Amino acid sequence: MANFQLISQFLKDFSFESPNVPELFFKQESGQAKMEINVDIQVKGTDNSIFMVDLLVSLHSKLEENDKSIFIIKSNYSGLVQMEATKSEEDEAVKKTLMIEVPHLLFPSIRALILRVTGESRLPAFSMQPIDFAELYESKKSQDIESYKDVSFQPSNKNKPKSFFES
Repeated sequence: MANFQLISQFLKDFSFESPNVPELFFKQESGQAKMEINVDIQVKGTDNSIFMVDLLVSLHSKLEENDKSIFIIKSNYSGLVQMEATKSEEDEAVKKTLMIEVPHLLFPSIRALILRVTGESRLPAFSMQPIDFAELYESKKSQDIESYKDVSFQPSNKNKPKSFFES
């Protein structure tokens, strides 16, 4: 993996919605809940070797029986990472660091926040299971293989951040 320094990590955006409360509390509906979990990682770089890694997590808990929403969470937890400019042959190591190692460091914070917020809602607290970011990276890489080939981590002269998989 490439050498990096995690400069800062922070909650960029968080939304919690429980559209069927207090109805869920009063009717005491029974049945199993199902959980839809989506995780994505977005990386943007600047011209001074600073990268912002966004760990996007969305959860949607519904009752299996009638698809009634229990809660919806959308979050963006970010980290600022500094890396030295790399040679093109080191690009794969940089990509793996930004898409696997950094999210691995960010995940415990968003996991703890989700656990606390769901618990504070007086709904059953939800603890996310660990995520295999290496598997997620390989999956995203295979889906975006064409744009992936064109990604370069050389610092640009533009001040506008560049999306990780943007060509």
